[in-house]
Amino acid sequence: MVGSKSSESPKSAASHSPRRGSAQVPPGAREGPIEADPHQEEEESDDADSAIGEGDNASSTASLTESILEYRTLNGRTYHSGRLGSDNYWGPNDERQNEAMDMNHHFMTLCLGGKLFLAPLKDDITKVLDVGTGTGLWAIDMADAYPNCEVIGTDLSPIQPSWCPPNVKFEIDDAEQQWTYAPNSFDFIHMRYIVGGISDWTKLFKQAYNALKPGGWIESFEPEADYRSDDGTLKPDSAMMIWRDLFAEGGKRLGHSFTLITDDTQMKALEEAGFVDITVRDIKVPVGTWPADPELKEIGQWFQYTLEQDLEGYVMFMWTKVLGRSLEEMHVFLAGFRREMRNRSIHAYLPQRVVYARKPETAGS
Repeated sequence: MVGSKSSESPKSAASHSPRRGSAQVPPGAREGPIEADPHQEEEESDDADSAIGEGDNASSTASLTESILEYRTLNGRTYHSGRLGSDNYWGPNDERQNEAMDMNHHFMTLCLGGKLFLAPLKDDITKVLDVGTGTGLWAIDMADAYPNCEVIGTDLSPIQPSWCPPNVKFEIDDAEQQWTYAPNSFDFIHMRYIVGGISDWTKLFKQAYNALKPGGWIESFEPEADYRSDDGTLKPDSAMMIWRDLFAEGGKRLGHSFTLITDDTQMKALEEAGFVDITVRDIKVPVGTWPADPELKEIGQWFQYTLEQDLEGYVMFMWTKVLGRSLEEMHVFLAGFRREMRNRSIHAYLPQRVVYARKPETAGS
């Protein structure tokens, strides 16, 4: 599947089984700037349109009570019920966004070189927790990879599939509330793309520390909403810079930071929680198919697929509810963002960071 352009649709390629983790360096974690493909400098690409349609494709633990299914609605989009935890989580939970999350799972797996995680887990792990599981694909893949391991996925919304391996289960939970898991019970706790949903990362990691067995591992994989370029092709007045400012300002108003990499939040909070053997991997994710490297070209293509699937859903809450801007302005902004994303002469990338760490063997809860 690696190449300048995937011959598979997002849905078919996403069904490929990812591998377990290892110490291999992820494609975007290589040193230095990403080399651009000189043969793809035409201004605009229609790769995303040909794959997913025109523009945005139209296409502690609680029981599943009716109140949890009473979703909030904002401009026709639904968000998790305010009856469970905070009503300030910025991401929708409707079908359109869920499709984007499914695609995002494949994209993030590609970012790790086809792996589900980077932490050095043993083969005999027996219990794993996936915090913020979304549509549950990571938990399902993990359960398939470790059939003798129980995998629990938690999320604010019951949007996970009913079909899944017998060793995986999903629970509705707010990770910001007091955890109810027994101390020293998990071998591995995984968190991915929950940026903007956490007000206190140290508290979160301390709860994970208590729930992990001595010697157990935690892994946090997060992006920063800050598009960058190494060659000056991304201009200060670009729509991508407006995106950065939107989430920086919105995050401040919500009390949920979107600048985890700039602030070194993950590493600092893991240290404060008591973890050791902390390893940091920084990854550059190209926007679109402009890189010369085939692996990075494919990653950039899938990142573009994921964004194009639901650009509106990514910014709606922050743009209208938090910052009080109009829908008309939002659609004008998104049109400009889409043009930049398809412009192969703009060599933009998004920074991401994977941090994994170990609870000391000598630690209690």
